[in-house]
Amino acid sequence: MNSGRVIIGYYICMKTECPSFTGFSADRFLSVSDCLCDHEPQIFRCHGWGKSGDDKEYRHRYFADEEEYIQLSLKLRELLENGLFCSDGRFMRREDAVYFYTRLFKKHDCTLVAVSTDKEYASLAGDKDFSDKYEKYSTDMEVIGCDVIGWDISVFHSFLCNSLHKRFDGLKFSRYGLLDADLSVAKNIASEIQGKGEPVDWIPVEICKPDIT
Repeated sequence: MNSGRVIIGYYICMKTECPSFTGFSADRFLSVSDCLCDHEPQIFRCHGWGKSGDDKEYRHRYFADEEEYIQLSLKLRELLENGLFCSDGRFMRREDAVYFYTRLFKKHDCTLVAVSTDKEYASLAGDKDFSDKYEKYSTDMEVIGCDVIGWDISVFHSFLCNSLHKRFDGLKFSRYGLLDADLSVAKNIASEIQGKGEPVDWIPVEICKPDIT
């Protein structure tokens, strides 16, 4: 257990094409930035406010029937109202993320990831209402890379969004399009790019695949 680290949330990331502007290739590209990757479930497409739903194509793609759609979208709305789910697709608890991932999205080429950072950066990772819900970091996860992200009103940007990674020589990226380095490298990058790109506080994060058993 790393006592100086917290998990700031979990995302179910839909595999997408690696943007050409990044300058590298990645066959499983994912990101916690809404600019680069879709995150499931998409709350604005499955409110659960009526049997007809808000997006019929979305409903039929992921939900077995109307009963499942209503049941799970109401559960999602309850999480949202209790500050356990964010509109950008971030779950605050592993148990909720694993539930939705295994129930709906595992079979749709999605990847469940946990996002962690040192406690000193955690207050910059979203609205203050979320800070008391961050979970302790656990070592029972597969590290798949790092990123440098910044919270902007209701979404995260990545340093890839503004091609800020091109300011640095020798950076390597994994098959997921994540920085292939440890958190110390991400910290140095975050320090160097403060005040550049998007008007955000850049923070270094580690991205892991949590155990779903």
